[in-house]
Amino acid sequence: MLKLAVLGIWVIIVTAAATFGSVHLKSMDDAGESAEQEDLGVEEMKAEMTSVPMIRGGEIVGYLIIQLSFQADRRILAEKKLEPLPYLNDAAFRTIFASTDVDFRRLRGADLDKLTAAIAKEANARIGGEMVRQVLIQQLNFVRKEDIRTNWIGNENPH
Repeated sequence: MLKLAVLGIWVIIVTAAATFGSVHLKSMDDAGESAEQEDLGVEEMKAEMTSVPMIRGGEIVGYLIIQLSFQADRRILAEKKLEPLPYLNDAAFRTIFASTDVDFRRLRGADLDKLTAAIAKEANARIGGEMVRQVLIQQLNFVRKEDIRTNWIGNENPH
C-alpha cells in the first residue's frame, strides 16, 4: 500500500513539473516573439491601383496595371513624419516607366524580383532612409494597346 501511495505522489509531482515547465517555456517563447515583432516594427501600406504606359520605340505598346503594397519600418516612418504613399506611388511609377530591361508582355519570375527590388531602392532614395523593407505585388496585368482599342470599339452601342 505504501508503494502505491508513493507512486501516486510521484505521478502528481511529475505532472505538476511538466505543466509548470510547458507554461514557463510558452511564456518565454511569447515574450521572444513580441520582442522580435517590436524590433521588426513593420507596417504594411497598400497603394492604389496604378496604370503605367509602356513606351517602346517611341510608341505606346500597352499599359501595366499594378497594385502594390509596401512593408515599411515603423520607426523610420515615425521619424520622417510624412505621408509615404505619394512617394511610394511615384517611385513605383518612375521605376516601371523607365524599366526597359523587363518585357511586361513576357514576364518571368526573376523580372518580378528585379522590379520590386528596384521600386524599394527608388522609394528609399526618395524618402531618404531605409524605410521600405519590401515591395509586394498585389495585382499585375499588362494590357496591349490593340486590346484596349478592340474593347472600346467592340463595346460601342449603335443607337
